[in-house]
Amino acid sequence: MGETQTLDLENLDNHLERVTSIIGDYIKHISDAPVVTQTPMEDIRDSLFEDMPMEGTSPDKILDQVEKSFKSVCTKIGHPRFLAWITTSPSPAGTIGELLSVGFNQAPLLYKGSPPATILEKVVLSWFAKLFDYPDTWGGTLVSGGTVANLMGMTVGRHAHAPEVADRGMQALKKPLIVYVSDQGHMSIYRSAMLLGIGHNNVRSVPTDNECRMIPEELRRMVEADRMAGMQPYCVVAQAGAVSTGSIDPLNTIADICEEMNLWMHVDASYGGAAMISDNLRHLLDGINRADSIAVDPHKWFFIPLECGITLFKNKKQQKDTFIAKAVYLGQETDWDLKNTNFQLSRQGRALKLWFAFKTYGVKRLAEIVDRNHGHAKLFHKLTTESPNWEPVCGVELSMACARYIPDNCCAWSEAELDNLQVAILSELEKSGLGFMTPARICGKGVIRLCVANHRTTDDDITLLFNFMTETGAKLAAQHA
Repeated sequence: MGETQTLDLENLDNHLERVTSIIGDYIKHISDAPVVTQTPMEDIRDSLFEDMPMEGTSPDKILDQVEKSFKSVCTKIGHPRFLAWITTSPSPAGTIGELLSVGFNQAPLLYKGSPPATILEKVVLSWFAKLFDYPDTWGGTLVSGGTVANLMGMTVGRHAHAPEVADRGMQALKKPLIVYVSDQGHMSIYRSAMLLGIGHNNVRSVPTDNECRMIPEELRRMVEADRMAGMQPYCVVAQAGAVSTGSIDPLNTIADICEEMNLWMHVDASYGGAAMISDNLRHLLDGINRADSIAVDPHKWFFIPLECGITLFKNKKQQKDTFIAKAVYLGQETDWDLKNTNFQLSRQGRALKLWFAFKTYGVKRLAEIVDRNHGHAKLFHKLTTESPNWEPVCGVELSMACARYIPDNCCAWSEAELDNLQVAILSELEKSGLGFMTPARICGKGVIRLCVANHRTTDDDITLLFNFMTETGAKLAAQHA
């Protein structure tokens, strides 16, 4: 008989050493320009597209290709002037934890699939349950991010209100379920409604005030109107850090309405949940502990590498009743098994990187950066407030600030042209390599949106971006004239 072929590699230690060297060099130069590559998409495609390989190649040659065709054109999400979306600059300690997690390749669907990964998930979830002041009855799960975390909360809420759906489907309901979210709500709420069989049209967009916060009186009015029309309101999704503005809904007032009207209260704190570690910002989320479920993303403002999201539940029995499932082939089950905490069976262990990063830095150090990022947003707001060519939109609650560049001869511009000007300024910023920010639409107007969830950003970075965009706006306005 011939030698048994395995997939083990010779010189594995050397290959791993080179991988860590590549990653280390990437992080060391993360602040170099450009933030977003200017290499044409066609060139990147041509360097990576190929037929499925039928024969193997030396890992060293493949790593050469990684350095040339992948690393060199990566978007530098950890760059101090990457201030787009709410994708954080990952902490190096979190990266170390991720490398360890991938290397161990544990399968914590069952306790036996990974005793340490199972226990670590319980540990980090207990940290967050305590952070959000949940009672001892809490439950939770680690998921990919805010989209799935919101889906988990809405799913358990649906089961609590309409358990018959689990066996008989949505056709068992005589009255359609209705979800409520502010007009600043995340797209994942609509996606979740679609996946749950509720439907986009049964998600109500509740009006907001001048600071983009849900108006409770409008929520109450809409719930009452839907009940009068024969609908079944079941869930309110409150924002604790809206995706475009960072606005926080009046959580206590919404909780009062949900308790009075028997509605499931889910809080989307995917971004803003990090305010809970800050002595200066925690009060903004007062009342969040009254929610039935909370979504929070460590891979946002806690500086953990993608992917890492959390859903917390006030009542772990409601969570388990929703997801419990048995299969003989899995063998003997225990109360520690994670397969009954969400709909995913095979799952990556996400706790190790979170645990490693928190142990390395400590929450106090993370809180200092959260506070600093809040200061960066306040600085941008101050700069735009004091400039005759900028119009701030909404105040600053967390670490987002939105503003609109207004040219000197603005009377000669239509609203559509002013909207396009904001996009053009951001396009020039991206091309310059200096930074990366994205637009938003608030109160019917196109604006420039700054989102700081970055442990490397400084006040000088904010000032540099503001000056560049002001100069660019003036140049573009001159061309318009």
